[in-house]
Parts: sequence; structure tokens; C-alpha cells
Amino acid sequence: MSDMTSARLRSLALGLVCSAAIATTPAMAQDEALTFTGWLGLFNITQPVIERLETDFESASPGVDFQRNDVPFEQTVQQAQSAHLAGTMTDIVQMMAVHVPALAAAGALEPLNDLFTEEELAAIPETTRNAVTNDGKMYSMPWITAPILLFYNRNLLAEAGWDPDAPPQTWPELKEAMLAVCALPEKETGKVYGMALRSDRFANSAQWTIPFIYGHGGDIIDADGNPKFNTPETVAAYSFIQDLVAEDCAPTGLSIAETRNLMGEGRAAFIFEGPWGKGMLLNLSGDNLRTAPDGDLWVTTMPRDPSGNTRTIGNPHQLAITAASEKKELAAELIRFATTNRDFVQFYYEATDFLTSGNKNLLTSGAMGDDEYIQVFVDALGGTYDNPIFHPQFNSMLDELVEGYQKILAGADVATELEAVDRRVQRIMRR
Repeated sequence: MSDMTSARLRSLALGLVCSAAIATTPAMAQDEALTFTGWLGLFNITQPVIERLETDFESASPGVDFQRNDVPFEQTVQQAQSAHLAGTMTDIVQMMAVHVPALAAAGALEPLNDLFTEEELAAIPETTRNAVTNDGKMYSMPWITAPILLFYNRNLLAEAGWDPDAPPQTWPELKEAMLAVCALPEKETGKVYGMALRSDRFANSAQWTIPFIYGHGGDIIDADGNPKFNTPETVAAYSFIQDLVAEDCAPTGLSIAETRNLMGEGRAAFIFEGPWGKGMLLNLSGDNLRTAPDGDLWVTTMPRDPSGNTRTIGNPHQLAITAASEKKELAAELIRFATTNRDFVQFYYEATDFLTSGNKNLLTSGAMGDDEYIQVFVDALGGTYDNPIFHPQFNSMLDELVEGYQKILAGADVATELEAVDRRVQRIMRR
């Protein structure tokens, strides 16, 4: 008998002995699984965060097995919708605030009101809560709060004759500053622009024009809460953008990544970004552009509208409990840990420079409370609207708006295109 055959027989015998032992031994108790779908594990900067969450929560909750389902950000909602229809939803899903209305309307999400105390919910800024609340039911917990603010290149402002310590405070001032910067001589890397503007044919590009509308005193809903785009204020907002393009002060057709690259190259004076902008732009610039009050870049609130108020959109990460979960109380404990455990929240902040909780007490104390950069975003939370319309067809509305936006960028009559957007949106509302 060969050595290989003998080894196989010994392996087979060992397997039979083990099988017999398993058959005659009482089954060992298994940990209770808690399943999570999200994208943190797919990014270098956040992979340690989700791993730390798993380790810390399991340590704090003996007998719980945290099981992760890593899904690319752009596929998370589609997969959640498919899983809901197939009855295979995980217990917790990470999503953006704008995704909540559609999933809530489909019955895929569990309201959180009975799973968290009134005190816990009251610690979240009102506008942040309202963005994911409908008919008194709050459908997700804010995790990474993320007002979209105005980053600006201090060096370019100084070159254009503006005081970099006094960025524009009104929209007319912002336009003046943009035009001054784009009149600067071309850099070695190319032309300098007033703004890195999201302008490709993507719903997100339309969403990020909403701060212009707010800044001109308008809204995208009427007094009854219905979508409305063809208003004098919205016409003024899109005329503002159209003027920038006509003056070759904002390039057209840029994707999200292209706008960020333009800013990272030092070739744009302004960009709308969230808290992630600090690390991202440093990386894109090859560590050449540092975000600090006295650095190359800094961040400020959106300029004031005609009434003196500032409003913006938000792009926050949310944690939702699925309606299909059979462990809703345990899922709530995980969300509570992720958003209010001071040690974990602090670790996440130190790893990313994000606002790593929706809890105002945590955002304004400790290291985050001492961080001047973070506090610019915290101060903006009261005027941040993460869901400009709580409607399951909001993304479909943006698809219609971006079609009109493309024509406006090409020079079409603004009011005519917005009226056409309103007609298409009304058809969506009647479905």
C-alpha cells in the first residue's frame, strides 16, 4: 500500500470517528446572528471602523455574532429593494437619507419610535430627525451627519484680490468672487474656474443645485408641500448657474469625481462638499492642499439668502432596521452603540474627520467639540435639509430635473425648461 493511500485511509477513519462524535454529542449553543448591510468595509478609510464596530459590539453583547454584508454604495438601495421583495433582508441596512422615503413606502423599514426613547431622539437636531420622519414615524437613525457646505481655495481668492479670511457672505458676492477667480491666468495644469460644478446627466447633479435655489430664497416644494420648480426664485437660481457657464467660469458635463479632481488640482475656487472633503481633497492634491483656517482650503456655510438665512442640503449616512428583522430590539442596541457609544464614536471621528453621530451632545463635546472644522458643520445642522421632499419618487423627480438642467446649461430658456420639468414631475405624482 502506498504512503498516499495509507494517508487517505487514516483521514477517512478520522472523519468517521469525528462524525460519530458529532452525532452522539449534544449540539453546542450558537451565537445569535445580527446581520448588517452597508458599504464601510469596502473603503480603506472606513474598513477599520466597521471591524471595530463588530469587535466592540460583540464584546459588549456576549452571545451575539455580528455578520456583515459588504455592498458597494451605489448598489445598496437596489439590493435592499430586491431583498425586501425576496424576503431576504438583513436586520440593519446602511443608506442615505434620500433613500429612506422609497424604502419606507415599500414597507421595508421599521419605525424607530418604539425602539428608542424620546430623550434619545430629542438629542438629534430637529431638521435631521424630520428628514427621515413621515406621519410621525422616524424610519432611520442619523449616523454620519453631513451638511453640504462651501469649500474654497484661499490661495485663489487671494490671487483674485479677495480676503481669504472673509469669504463671500451672499450669493451676489459669491458670483463676484467666482468671476474674479476665473479671470486669473491659466495654470500649468490648465484653466482656473470659479466653481467645480456637478453638471453631468446624473440625478445627484440636480440634487446639488438645490442650495442655489435655497440661496435665492426659493424651495422645490410649494406651500402645500407639493413639488414645484418653475418659480421666480428657482429661475433666478438656474440663471445664476447659466451665467457662470456662459462666462466659462464653471465647466459643464463634470461628474462627481471630475469636480473633486478639479478642486484637488487647485484649479477651482469653490466646491460644494461634505465633511469628507478635508481628507479627500488633501489626498487628491497629493498632500499639497491642506484644509485649515490658515491653510490652502477652508470651509464655510452657504451664503445668506435675501432674507439673511442660510440653508443647504445634507448627504448623511443612516442606519435603518428592516421590517423583516426578527431581532429588532437587538438591532436597536447595535444602532444605539454605533451612534452614542462615546469611545466608538470618537474612534470613528479620529479615523475619518467625519461627524460620526447624530447626537448633538457628542458632536459638541470632547475632541469633536474642540475641532474648529467639525464645528462649522455642526453649526450648519439647523439649516440642513437632508430630504428636501419626503416622497418615494424623489429620485425620479431628480431624473426629470436633471434633464431640464442639461438644457439650461446649454443655454435654453430657464423658465421654459422648468415649466417642462413641472409637467413631467406632475405625471410622476399621478402614478
